[in-house]
Amino acid sequence: MSPPEIRDYSKEATFKGRRLDFSLGNKPRAWRLADASCRLIIVAGSAVLEYGNSSEAEVAKHKTYQGVEMKEKVEKTLYVGVDYHKNSFTAAYLDCLTGILNTKKYEAEELEKFKNHLTTFRKKGYSVKVAVETLTGVTFFTEEIRNCVDEITYVNTNKFKNILKGVNSAKNDRIDAETIAIYYEMGLLPTVYVPTRKEKELRIKMKERDSFVDMRKGVINRLHSLLLEYGIKTNKRELTTKKGMERIKEETKKKVPPSLRETIWRQIETIEYLTDKIRETEEDIKSFIGEDEELKGKVELLKSIPGVGDIVAIAFISAVCNEERFENGDKVAAYFGLVPRINSSGDEVRNGRITKKGDSRTRNKIIQATRALLNSKLDNSVKRFYEGLVKKGLEKKKALIAAARKLVKVMFAVLRERRQFMDFVENKCNLCVGG
Repeated sequence: MSPPEIRDYSKEATFKGRRLDFSLGNKPRAWRLADASCRLIIVAGSAVLEYGNSSEAEVAKHKTYQGVEMKEKVEKTLYVGVDYHKNSFTAAYLDCLTGILNTKKYEAEELEKFKNHLTTFRKKGYSVKVAVETLTGVTFFTEEIRNCVDEITYVNTNKFKNILKGVNSAKNDRIDAETIAIYYEMGLLPTVYVPTRKEKELRIKMKERDSFVDMRKGVINRLHSLLLEYGIKTNKRELTTKKGMERIKEETKKKVPPSLRETIWRQIETIEYLTDKIRETEEDIKSFIGEDEELKGKVELLKSIPGVGDIVAIAFISAVCNEERFENGDKVAAYFGLVPRINSSGDEVRNGRITKKGDSRTRNKIIQATRALLNSKLDNSVKRFYEGLVKKGLEKKKALIAAARKLVKVMFAVLRERRQFMDFVENKCNLCVGG
């Protein structure tokens, strides 16, 4: 049987009153219009073809036409790209069944209206998938719509900016939302991991603790420089102990003019206050970990590694979250920015400085843990690895970074294998070399 007549709509702006959009790339797609004539519409590149006017049985016999595969059934999927702002947001709806792309702007107070629109599509049998950029306040938005959708994806904002520059000469909320929806449908959208509610809470608690540490560090630096102005030498670590504070107060009475004593003592009180807050947040974090057996078990496993304490272990867990999303330890090291930049041209390959991508605070904690591990009297594989690099002539700073990268791989191996760290000298295993 010869194939039914083909009509080409590629040069027309609309088909049956529906707008045709050729900006979706050249991904071959096919679907059947929901009408009594059982027409099949094919989109291949910029060609929009109506496949016949036959009955459903006759159409099903023709699997291909001009190399384009005919799909008897197409999943009804709605891809929604959202450009979110705190006062308003723009949503672009891309219907995979018809190829129609509609855009609508909502005020922040119209969130229920948006949820009703999503629910309406689900009632019609659509699988609703929403992609939204990772911006401040987006967590509330996604939690509100979670029960109205089948999938939520977070867009990697930094990488998505490069896409917008490449595909559009102009930039506005409508273009951003439509580009998200189109790239989402094509499977080309750069995404980031969506943490669970418990993982999100742990990250918030760790950020609170780190913010207090940063504030205390700033006050300590200012006090340290002020005391040097009057010949009072201090160790910055000493400024976090009661004994050290008492000594500084006594020397201040002897060497600092009365007009500045109150200033110094206020800074000392601020440091003591922040130290108490750090201690409180750490106790809160440990209590939070203690209520979850899985998290508690992970922390205990990581603490079996020399140099890794509670804070480093918890910071690593909160950053990695689900270790199954990483293929190996090298991917985790890259996630923390501990891998070198690679510049290659032809046969020449050069390794530069580390990328420093990812969570800088966790990266710094890992480097501090590496220093503690290297200073440990216990023999271990990471320490031997570091010493071997130094003997080969590598600078100590570079060797330290390489050892930190090794430690990350060991920590990941411990979590992945769910086994305590065991450092075998002769029979090396994944847990001692971080494979």
